[in-house]
Amino acid sequence: MILKKNTIDFTLITNLVFAFFPISFILGNLIINLNILLFCGLGIFHLRSKIFKIKYEYPIKIIFLFFFIIFFSTSLSFAKTLYFDGYSSINLVSSCYDTNCLSPLNRFAKSILFFRFFLFLLIIYLLNKFNILQYQYFFLVTALSSLLLSLDIIYQYIFGFNIIGLKSYGFTNSGFFGNEYIAGGYIQRFAFFTILFTILVFKNKNYIKFIATAVVVIILGAGILFSGNRMPLILFIFGLFLLLIFDLKIKKILIVSLVVFFISLK
Repeated sequence: MILKKNTIDFTLITNLVFAFFPISFILGNLIINLNILLFCGLGIFHLRSKIFKIKYEYPIKIIFLFFFIIFFSTSLSFAKTLYFDGYSSINLVSSCYDTNCLSPLNRFAKSILFFRFFLFLLIIYLLNKFNILQYQYFFLVTALSSLLLSLDIIYQYIFGFNIIGLKSYGFTNSGFFGNEYIAGGYIQRFAFFTILFTILVFKNKNYIKFIATAVVVIILGAGILFSGNRMPLILFIFGLFLLLIFDLKIKKILIVSLVVFFISLK
């Protein structure tokens, strides 16, 4: 329950907001940014002064240095333009979409907004360090969203339209994404979270784990294939081969899954 004795369980809310990220990727950039903002706000509420007291590891320091260099370089460019050319040279709005031709003010603003990704990474790192973040919700939503999208794309390929009526174009299907043909990249991005989640759910039931994992791999692979996105399919198969090399515990499952998947391609 979120409400407990007239108090709000912010830990549960934070984990639910974090678990919503796979869905926000489907809904678009505005929802993604709002989700990041809400998650960071809840994370700061949890951590408060701990953010400044904790001793950070070197990888975090190096990542911060990378973001700081970007901010510092764009700040110098903005200050130089302002000093030599004055306010009249600064365009608040630029019609150019190429990063190289953006005005110094736009680049400076973008460098500030870019810091939200470092804050997002930092919040995840700290919430995990203090055992506030619980990944089971994220894995569950990831598995459901990627499998539903894969099944929708397979349905769209077979019947010529998906469950919301969007038309199929042969081996090019978008599923829930509509006119954006990025479904294959979405599935590939979350596929291995889904495979891992399936293995963990049935970890004590070897026979069911074998069948369930094989079915999940085939569904995800077929979803990427029928989306028409070639590179995500290559990366997905490459990732499975890497798992074959490094993880012997699921080697038989992956071999069977790959054999059945390649047979189904013919």
